[in-house]
This record gives sequence, C-alpha cells and structure tokens, in this order.
Amino acid sequence: MEGGENVETNVHESSPLQELQQQETSLLALLKVLLSGRTLPHLVLIFLLSSALFWAASNGGESFAAIGFLSMAGGYLLTGVFSGFAMVRRWIQLPQEHASEDIGRVKQLVFSFRICLFPIAMAVVAFGVLISLVGEQGVLGDQTASLQFVLGSCFVVWAVVQGRAFSRWLASVSASRLPDQADRMEGRLRRSGVSTMLLVVALATGVLALVTFIKDGTVSVPDLLVDNLLFYGALVGLFALAWRRSNGAMLAASNRSDFHAFSTRWMLLTQLLITWHLLTVWRHQAMTPSDELRLIEELLLMMFTVVMAIWGLTSKSYRSSMQMIHSHNALPVGLAFGYAYAGSVAMLTAALDNVENVMILGHGVVILTILWLQPRIIFATMGDAATSERIREVVESVVPAPEPSAERHDDIVAASEGSESSSAEAEVVSETAGESPADVSESIGEQVAWSEPEVLATDVDWDDELELLD
Repeated sequence: MEGGENVETNVHESSPLQELQQQETSLLALLKVLLSGRTLPHLVLIFLLSSALFWAASNGGESFAAIGFLSMAGGYLLTGVFSGFAMVRRWIQLPQEHASEDIGRVKQLVFSFRICLFPIAMAVVAFGVLISLVGEQGVLGDQTASLQFVLGSCFVVWAVVQGRAFSRWLASVSASRLPDQADRMEGRLRRSGVSTMLLVVALATGVLALVTFIKDGTVSVPDLLVDNLLFYGALVGLFALAWRRSNGAMLAASNRSDFHAFSTRWMLLTQLLITWHLLTVWRHQAMTPSDELRLIEELLLMMFTVVMAIWGLTSKSYRSSMQMIHSHNALPVGLAFGYAYAGSVAMLTAALDNVENVMILGHGVVILTILWLQPRIIFATMGDAATSERIREVVESVVPAPEPSAERHDDIVAASEGSESSSAEAEVVSETAGESPADVSESIGEQVAWSEPEVLATDVDWDDELELLD
C-alpha cells in the first residue's frame, strides 16, 4: 500500500485547491510592492498624465491622446522588461534611507519624481516607434486615426480581464479554510441557494438604503422597495440564471464536504460581485450620483482592476522557473496595463460623448464574464482532486484476499464429499436409465421394406473403348 500512498501524495501536492490557497497568500506581498512608498511617484504620475490625456481626448485631440496613452503603456512595459537589472531598479525606486533634513519637503517631493525619468525615456522610444510605423510619414502610412479604434476596442478585452482577475481572486478566497475532506450526501442545494439569495438581497438593500440616505437624508423602506423594484427584478433574474447554469457543477461538488463548501462560498462571493456591478449600473441610470462620486468610484475600480490583473499574472507563474511577472516588474507592468485601460476609456468616452455609457458597458461585460466563469471554476477546481479521489479508491480496493479459516475449510471438504456422492448416484441412475433407449433404437425400422433408388442407364452395356471424333 506504500505505492498507493505515494500516488495520493503526489496528486495532493498538485491539487487546485492548494494552488488557490497559495495564490491568496501571494496577494498581500503584491499589494505591498504596488503600494510601496518607494514607488509612489509612479502612481501620482499615472493619475496626472491620464487626466491630462483624457481631457485632450474629450476636446478633439483623440489621435494625440491615443498616441500618448500607448506610448506611456509601452514605456512602462519596456521598463518592466529591463527591471531585471539592478541598475534599472535603482533608477525606478527611491532609496530606503531617509532623505536629508537639509532638503525641504517640497523639494524632496519634486526630487522624488526622478524615478519616473527612465519610464518616460522608454515612452519616448515607444513614441518614436509608433510614429515611424503609423505616423504621417510612417512605413504603414498615416494610420493614427485607427489607433483610436484599436485602443477603444480593447476596452472589452480589459473588461473581460477585469472579470477574470476578480473571479480568480474570489476563487482563492473561497478555497481558504475549507473543512476536512469527507463524504456527504449528494444534493441538498436548495437550502444554500435560498440563504445565499436572501443574503445578497439584504446586502443590496442595505447599500441602497445607505446611498439613498446620503443623497436625501431620509430612508423609507416601503418607498425604497417600490422605487427599486426593477433592480430587484433584475437581481433575482441574474441570480436564477447563475444558479441554473451552475447547478450541475454544484451538484457534482456536493458529494464531498470540501468541494461543497468551496462551491457555496464561490457562488456567494461571485453573486455579491455581480450584484455590486448591477447596483452600479442601476445607480448611474436611476439614482444619478454626483460626478465627483462617480469619478472616485471608477478611479478606485480602475486601480483595483490593475491590482487584480497583475495578481492574476503573478499567481499563474507562482513558483515557476519562467516567471512572467515577479516582484521587480509587477509595478511597471501594472502601470502599463493602467495606461492602456485609461486610454480605452478615454477613446470610448470621446466616441460615445458620455463616460457613463462606457462604464455601464464595462460593468455589463464583467457581469457576463462572471456568469460564464461560475460553473467552469467549480469544475476546474474539483477536476484533479476528483481524479485523485478515484485513484485512491482504486488503490484501496486492491486488497489481498483473506485466507480461509479452519471452519470454512471443513465446510468446503464436507461440501466436496457430498458433491462426490451425489455425482456417483447420478452416474448409477444414468447407467440404469440408459439401457432402454438403446434397445428401442435397435428395433426401429426392422420391419420396414426399403426400396432402392432408381438409377438411369443401369441396363446399358458400355464399350471399353471410346472413339472421339473431331
């Protein structure tokens, strides 16, 4: 049975549940890297430049803004490529020691932006490459107008990346602190479904009440329910759709306690995320939040999207010999994604003349992405573990047969003696009964006169020699 234990151990080491638990632990380290004070000027720079380029795109400078966003994204991407060198890392990070007290705080703040010079230099290189390819005198001709379309079309890609990154993080959270593996009765999903729906509706009602109180100063529960009746209808409809699509996966996961706990948590967290996106769309349409609140909300969403996207790439290469994203280049690559994301929003805003419609489109794409991922994540998480469970059952079933006891041996001997005596009696009976059929068979047909068959030419005399004529 040692071989079976080795098989089980090897499969257990590569379990998707353990991989998700390890990915959750890597999130805190990534946040420390991205939000480090030594790299704070990079975050300030992306806020300032994105705001300036967004203003340019909204006032007729779409081509200039598109080239600017793409150049900054390419510059930080090149910075991430070269961040493996220690010298480059010293250029893009502030030193750990404290600054001298002789330098004032304002000068110290301005001087700290020196770490942005190398990414800006790489952005100039990327700008030169773009102009040489798609500029007025470029190799491909004047294609600057097409950059707006390409960058705006990438918004759907960024929204899908956002949904996948959020879902991957929620899956790692759902896989933490699971109960021990144990068999349970398959099914019994109605109770968890009802409790999940009630919890989602209660939390959504609380958020609506809070937003209404901030806006009007008073809250009336009956008026709140009536005014947001369409929202509750959409919420229940999305919940029913998600539960119907994931019912087969949850049913397959319900025969083990750890799988069942994971699927229940996963569905709860993803439904909360879907509800938050739906609530954001509803607030933009029906509750008309202030422009300042909307800007802050979408800015925080963009920052969290960047963090989750980089964490997703980091966790995929966790403990890999060929890491695409690591602690040295996580921030530059994240900022490159941030510039590209902000550029897509700016291009769509200029095309649709309203940033609100762009954000609603993004929230809708994220909702559809999460609905698509809900059953797939459950099956993917339990796939390898279910295979290992089957291997364990097969290995445990291969057990040597037990040796027969003395009493069982006596029973077998007695049964064999009884069978021998019964077979002897059967032979005697068969010999006695076998005589009469033999006699009967000999008397059959003795008194019958059989006639011989007639043959043609039996009375003809044939010559011994035959003559053949031509």
